[in-house]
Amino acid sequence: MRTNELKGLVALWALAGALTTPPAQAQSQSAGVGAAEERAAARTHTLIVPATVRLAAGERIAVRVENDIEVADPDLGPGPAGDAAVGEVIARFGDSGAFGWPRTPVVWIAPDAGELTFEVNAYPAHRAHGEAEVMVLRLGPLGAPPPPGFEPPLLQLERVPGGVRARWSDRAGFGVEPATLLFELTTSHGTLYRLDPWTRPGPSEVTLGLPPPDLALPPGVHTLTATIEDHLGSTSPPSTIRFDTP
Repeated sequence: MRTNELKGLVALWALAGALTTPPAQAQSQSAGVGAAEERAAARTHTLIVPATVRLAAGERIAVRVENDIEVADPDLGPGPAGDAAVGEVIARFGDSGAFGWPRTPVVWIAPDAGELTFEVNAYPAHRAHGEAEVMVLRLGPLGAPPPPGFEPPLLQLERVPGGVRARWSDRAGFGVEPATLLFELTTSHGTLYRLDPWTRPGPSEVTLGLPPPDLALPPGVHTLTATIEDHLGSTSPPSTIRFDTP
C-alpha cells in the first residue's frame, strides 16, 4: 500500500468492545478493578496495516483482524506469502519469511524478543486498496492474570449412561484450550483425585466413565467438579455433579 494510505498507531480502550461485549459486572466493579482495566487499556492497540509490534520473548498477544482490502488484479500471481490469498493479512517476525496470519481471532506467543510486522499479501501490481485493522491486546507472559472485561468460558457437566459428559464453549472469542480441562473427584471420605489425565478431550466435549474405571471408591456420595480455561487464561466457573456408589 502507498505511504499516503497508511495511518499511525492508535491506542484505545474501545477495543474491548470490538473484541467482545464486556459482562455487566465488569462495568460496576470496585476502584481496584477499574485500575486494572486502565492498565489493560494501555496494552490495547488498533494498528492500521502495515504496522509493527515489538514483543518480549515469551510475550503473548491476543489478535483480531478486520480486513477490508480489495484487490483489482488478483490473478497476477501470489503475494509475498504463499499460504495466504492475495489481499489477506500476513506477518513477519524478526528475520522470518512472510506467513499467512489466521483469519480467526488468535493468541500468539513470541518465540524470542523481536518485532512482529503485519502486512497485506499483495504487490503493487495487484492494485490492492482499502484498509485492514489489526487489534492487539498484550497479555503478558504465560501465567499472567487474564485481562479484565472478557467473559470466561462455560463448562457444563451432564449425566449420560455409564458416566458424565463435559461440554464447553468459548465466550471471549479466542478459543478454549482443551488441554486445560480439570476433573477433580472428592470421595465421600474426603479424598481428592485428579481424573482429567484419564481423558482425551475433543475440541468441545469429553465423556468420563463413572465410577472411574480401576478406581475403587468407598460407599457414599462423591463430588465431581470440572473447569477449563480459554486462550486468554480465563477459567470457567466450576461445574459440579454428585453421584453415589453402594
